[in-house]
Amino acid sequence: MSDSKPALSLRYYLNLEESQDGFALATFGKKLFTRFITPLISIAIIGWGIYLGFTGVGRYYVALGVFFLVLQLVLRYWFLPMMFKRQFVKYQFGKSEQGIDLYQEHADIYANGRKKVVNYHEVQNFAVGKLTYMLELKNRTVVIVPKRAFATAEDQGIFENTFKHSK
Repeated sequence: MSDSKPALSLRYYLNLEESQDGFALATFGKKLFTRFITPLISIAIIGWGIYLGFTGVGRYYVALGVFFLVLQLVLRYWFLPMMFKRQFVKYQFGKSEQGIDLYQEHADIYANGRKKVVNYHEVQNFAVGKLTYMLELKNRTVVIVPKRAFATAEDQGIFENTFKHSK
């Protein structure tokens, strides 16, 4: 990779499904285990209530656990996706071209007609989703790159290897 010509150059427009996949990676945890910690705690509260029995204080634990579990399910699978879709449509995120160019020592990120130079050591987190890759920088900026933007599997490999080893 030379600094005059990028090793990989991508330009893309995000659609709603890709944005939601990237948003899920950024908010619900990067690892599958962390996505299920709070529901497991709610189930444990329900189990504790069942253990204590329904005649005493246990029924309150069961009710509390069920309330938390239902609240989490409503927020995660209905409210947050609905709000995200409204924001996506309102601010027309899918209509702005985005891009990333990979060089030997840094990456150029393009969004909304502006360019930002990012050194690889600034990448705090790299996650792979179903439809996208998510880069989280140390300044909390999140970059979502759709998998469909890659022309070849070789380009996809270059991208993955660059950010897997940059941490």
